Amino acid sequence: MVNRDDYNERLVSAARSVMLELVRVLGEYKDEMIIIGGWVPALLLPSVSESHVGSTDIDIALDHRMAKEEAYKTIKALLEERGYSEDERQPYIFYRKVTVEGQEIAVEVDFLAGEYAGTGKSHRTQPVQDIRARKARGCEIALEMNKVLTIDGTLPGGTKDSARVRVASMVPFMVMKGMAVADRLKEKDAYDIYYCLKYFPGGLDALISEFRPHLGNRLVTEGLQKIAEKFASVDHFGPRAVADFNTVTDREEREQVQRDVFERVDYFLKGLNIR
Repeated sequence: MVNRDDYNERLVSAARSVMLELVRVLGEYKDEMIIIGGWVPALLLPSVSESHVGSTDIDIALDHRMAKEEAYKTIKALLEERGYSEDERQPYIFYRKVTVEGQEIAVEVDFLAGEYAGTGKSHRTQPVQDIRARKARGCEIALEMNKVLTIDGTLPGGTKDSARVRVASMVPFMVMKGMAVADRLKEKDAYDIYYCLKYFPGGLDALISEFRPHLGNRLVTEGLQKIAEKFASVDHFGPRAVADFNTVTDREEREQVQRDVFERVDYFLKGLNIR
């Protein structure tokens, strides 16, 4: 079972370095690419009292409808020129090897796309120029609802830099995490959901207000309903996964953590009439 101890500073800093490099390398496509996945809480909520653990990989949503015939170089050409290698069996995954404190680390980059338009339901991927992006439930919302933020840090090799990038806003992030927590057994998904509920600026009522205008979107309600399933009680997967991810072993403390997780999710969902 993966927990927060597996997100050590070396692995996380390697991934953040590659994320910054990706944004710079693919700058020509900045309007068609959005950061989604595990880096979103750290980017949207950078100034809270408890820092988010970050991520050890990078998820990028690509608008598969992009038309860049006039582009100087394709996405794949730009990546390979910078040392990224494509996974032979999974063409939507690329790897970038970097060295941090003398240790070589292969950072995984996943390219994802919406499910609709493009290839039919029987296909798991969408063609985007000369690469294939994996279809992800709810990705369409991230392509429509995102924020432009500035990220800074250190590129592989040690150069300090910064860049502007589109990042999924809280609604698509939570919706996609709802899809994920229902489809796979990964404790960090539950942690990410809880973290956003706990630290969203203005509290749960502000987050409810953020979601309310989008309840007519069936993908939004589907994602919320899946969160409701996995956080149905203090002993369901969601609350227990948060305690597990945070390596809480004391019985009384675990009960408190699971109770807090459940009550926050319950308040949030009731405020949206999902429960």
